[in-house]
Amino acid sequence: MALGLTAGCKSAEETEQAESTPASPAVQPELASPSASVRTIQLYQGDDEQSLPVTSMTGGDGLTLEFDLLTEEGRPLSIYFQHADRTWRRDLSPGQTLESFQDDRLVDYRPSRGTKVSYVHYQYRFPNDDIRFRISGNYVLRVTERGRRDSVLFEQPFFVTEAEGGLQLDAEGLPVPGQRQPSLRPRARFAPPSAIRGDPFGHAVCFVRNGRLADTRCEDRPLLARQPNLEFELGRDRAYAPATAEYGLDLSTLRSTAQIARVERTPSPIRVFLDPDYARFTEASRGPSLNGQTVVRSALSAQADPSITAEYVETTFAFVPSGETPYRRPLTVAGSFSGMDPARGIQMDWNERRGRYEGRVLLKQGRHQYFYSTSDPSLAQEVRRTQPRRASTYTAFVYYRDAQYNTDRLLRVGGLRP
Repeated sequence: MALGLTAGCKSAEETEQAESTPASPAVQPELASPSASVRTIQLYQGDDEQSLPVTSMTGGDGLTLEFDLLTEEGRPLSIYFQHADRTWRRDLSPGQTLESFQDDRLVDYRPSRGTKVSYVHYQYRFPNDDIRFRISGNYVLRVTERGRRDSVLFEQPFFVTEAEGGLQLDAEGLPVPGQRQPSLRPRARFAPPSAIRGDPFGHAVCFVRNGRLADTRCEDRPLLARQPNLEFELGRDRAYAPATAEYGLDLSTLRSTAQIARVERTPSPIRVFLDPDYARFTEASRGPSLNGQTVVRSALSAQADPSITAEYVETTFAFVPSGETPYRRPLTVAGSFSGMDPARGIQMDWNERRGRYEGRVLLKQGRHQYFYSTSDPSLAQEVRRTQPRRASTYTAFVYYRDAQYNTDRLLRVGGLRP
C-alpha cells in the first residue's frame, strides 16, 4: 500500500469497470513520490508481512516499518505522522492526534551482508513510548532526512482503529452480460457502539480489494431497516469485476523454475528473466495472494537474517498480448513493489521481433504480487472473456464523522475472503 498517487493508467479490471461505472471522486492517498534510493517499503501488523498496516488503539500488535536505502552507509532518519479523513485529506495537527512526541528518529539500521548490490536496511516499530495516538483514523507516515521535515524520502499510509462496534461481512455475486464470472458486491452490517447509535448518517464504510488503496470504494448511505444496526452495500454499478489481472512472483530461489526462464549471476545486479505472461491464457490466477504486500522474511526463512542477506535482482517481465499486437496505449507492470498502484508502475517496451512487451524492475528477493495495466480496453475485454475469477481479499473500514474534531474516526476494520 505506497503511493505518490496521482491519476495514472488503469489496470485491465479497472478499465473494464470504468466502461460501465459513472465517474466518482477518487478515494486514495496522495503521497510524495519516493526517492530513487528507497526500495522494498514494507509496513505491516506485528510480524505478519502479509497483513495490512492496521493497528488498534486498544492494544495488541503494533506496526512494523521496513525499507532499504541503496547506499553504502546508513544514517539516522526522521519520521513524522499526519492524520487524514477517510478521503485521505490531511486535516488535524500532530498536537491533536499524538499523545507524546510529534516525531521520532530511525536509528535501527544495518548494512547488507555479502550481497552484490549494497544497501542499508531500516526497521522501526510503533506505537511505542515516544509515539502514541490519541485519535483513530487514516494516517500517513513520512520518512525524511534527519530533522528536515520537507526533505522527504517516502510516505506511506496506515490505519489506527478503535476496534469498537460489531461488524459482519458477506458478498453477493452479480451476473454481468458478456463477463465470464459475476462481479462481486461486498456488504457490511455494523452495530455501532452505544455512545453513537443515534447518528446513523455519520457512518460510512470503505471497501478495499487485495490491498489496492488506489481502488477504494466507499458508501456513506446506510440501509436503516434493521436499526440500530446499519447495513452498507455498494451500488450494482460499483461492484468489483473479477480480479484476474494479478500474478504471484517467487524470487526466493534464484534458479530456473516454472516461472523463471533463466538467471544470469555474473552481472551486478543479478539478472532474472521471467517466462512471458499471456493475455489469452488463464494462468493469470497463478501464485498465492499476498494482499498487495511484499514478503521477504518468511519467503527466505532458510536464510540467516534475510532482511540484510537477500539479493537485489534486475527482473525482466514479459507480456504477450492477443495476436502479438501492441496496444494503442502504454502498458505498465505494477504490483506490491509500487504500492499496488498502476501510476507508480514501470512502463514496458514493445519488442517487435518477439511480439511482446518487456520491462525491467529491481526487486529484492522474496515474494511479490504484480499485474499489467493499460487504458486500452482491449486487454480488459480479453480478460473478461477468458480468465477465471481469482480469489480475493476484501477489507472493510468503518468510519464515523466526529463533529468535535471535524474528521473521520475509524471504528472497526474487518476482512472477508469469499
